[in-house]
Amino acid sequence: MKCPVCDSESYEILKTKGKNTKEVLLKCNECGNTYRETVVIPKMVECRVIISKFEESLKKTIKIYPDEVLEVGEVLVVDGEEAEITSLENVRGGRVSKSPVSELVTIWATSLTGPTRVGISIDNHGWILSKKVEVDRDFQFNVGDVVKMGKAVFRIKSMKTITSKIRKGGATADQIKRIYGRPVDGKDKFKYDLSSKIVEVVEEE
Repeated sequence: MKCPVCDSESYEILKTKGKNTKEVLLKCNECGNTYRETVVIPKMVECRVIISKFEESLKKTIKIYPDEVLEVGEVLVVDGEEAEITSLENVRGGRVSKSPVSELVTIWATSLTGPTRVGISIDNHGWILSKKVEVDRDFQFNVGDVVKMGKAVFRIKSMKTITSKIRKGGATADQIKRIYGRPVDGKDKFKYDLSSKIVEVVEEE
């Protein structure tokens, strides 16, 4: 909205009235001119959201403005819970990373509520022990940590995160896809025990 006197787009809203169509009284911050504009507020539309939470897929809907643009990685609040967008399905049947809401059929997301699951693979001279643990999203894992998990005691050698593989430093559980470790002497003092956090045993591909 430009000032009709000086074409500045910098303004202060003095007054508004109306619902779907608003009449707005504006004051130009450049020249001080006051002027009126009519703004049409688009109606919100319902969009389907499928939220993954471990093995579950929850079907929900969210009301959102059709001209809003959504992008993979954004966080939505659905029924009071946060969910991160992982994929967007458009009207042409394809998956895209960015799209206006008006062209969306389904929003795919993963729940950010509650704990997260992290895969752990321990290489014992070619024999792989692979498990998953369920921990708080902000739980910090560091390369070099000595960890107990069931009967195994191992040292973290590397981690595969959402964006890269790291061999030094650390990351929070919500950023980690898999942890790789090597057994150590059971007498070594471990930093933390994940035995009670084990949720399933999986085969290493």
